[in-house]
Amino acid sequence: MVSRQRFSADVHQELLGRIIRGEYGAGQRLKDTELAEELGVSRTPVREALLRLEREGFISAQKHFGFSVIGLRESEIQEVYPLVTLLECTALEAVPLPCPDKLERLRGLCASLDEAAADPFRRIEIDSAWHQLLIEDNGNQHLLRILADLKGILFRYEYAFMQNDELVARSVAEHAAILASLASADRPAAVGRLEAHWERCAEATLEDFRARGLCRPAAPSLAGAPAGA
Repeated sequence: MVSRQRFSADVHQELLGRIIRGEYGAGQRLKDTELAEELGVSRTPVREALLRLEREGFISAQKHFGFSVIGLRESEIQEVYPLVTLLECTALEAVPLPCPDKLERLRGLCASLDEAAADPFRRIEIDSAWHQLLIEDNGNQHLLRILADLKGILFRYEYAFMQNDELVARSVAEHAAILASLASADRPAAVGRLEAHWERCAEATLEDFRARGLCRPAAPSLAGAPAGA
């Protein structure tokens, strides 16, 4: 339950979490009046949260139909992961080599990811924090903003990925290898390992969703509604 004192950011996080966890299925309509009553807030923060989710590609706005959840699409995995790979590797090429304190914080996040069993949402948070810390000193705010938007699209896909202990364990090992390269000041090796990491994640995510039967072509949108995540 979201308290009355909280605003659209809190409502956004609540609704985003529900979409990522699959509590709202593809095509499900989201009505601001019903959500406002359920969450105990006015319609204004709910409407703002829904508009933000639309911009982020999680829901679509259709004339006369309101907002509805956009389904998962195989093509989105194939299109977004390569962009994330390119941008994050580009960012890592430009950041200063991490100091011992930053390396220690990155290792701490690796350990936390390894320990966050049975909580996919928490794993996503930790993994996102690790990647953000890795490149946050890049200095190119435009690149970082675009990268953050693209990663937001992948949240729902990564929720299924993060339920697989074996896949998470491989990610932890790959993170550690990237840090080992940085600790020895071998930036090219670190970038190469980061690229391989993202490519492996994309492949594993695609295989996992195909196995689950979750990646299906998007249904035709109503009234020219925009496609999204």
